Amino acid sequence: MEISLFDDNETLRVERCILYPYPDLTRIWTRLWVTPTQSDDKPNLEVIVLDPDGAENCSVFMMAQAEARAETTLHLRNPLPGATYRVAVEMTQGVGDVQKVLDRQAFDMQLEFRNPEAGEPGFGFGVDWSEVARKAASRD
Repeated sequence: MEISLFDDNETLRVERCILYPYPDLTRIWTRLWVTPTQSDDKPNLEVIVLDPDGAENCSVFMMAQAEARAETTLHLRNPLPGATYRVAVEMTQGVGDVQKVLDRQAFDMQLEFRNPEAGEPGFGFGVDWSEVARKAASRD
């Protein structure tokens, strides 16, 4: 008997995204969770941070992401503490003219330090921030 750890009928998407600006406000810790898949055609992930005026500030492109969790650090140019930045997370398949968008989500991020060790909520989607706070409190 074979037991599959993957649901082949589940839609490939970004399930959760967490961003935490570092205390220096020039770097942003980023983690994404994607739907696990057995497909040979692994998705691409892109995180784009837009300045308050809508211009692209920084981005990262992770091609053919094979893991269910991806982590990276974004580096902001000319950060504006306290300003509201727009963050877009996009999952695509393929490259060039055959690239298709599988999932796209966007949210606002205020550029301020939030301490994950203290259970403070970060920025993103698909996260139960009250659960983050409970876990941090239980470590104390």
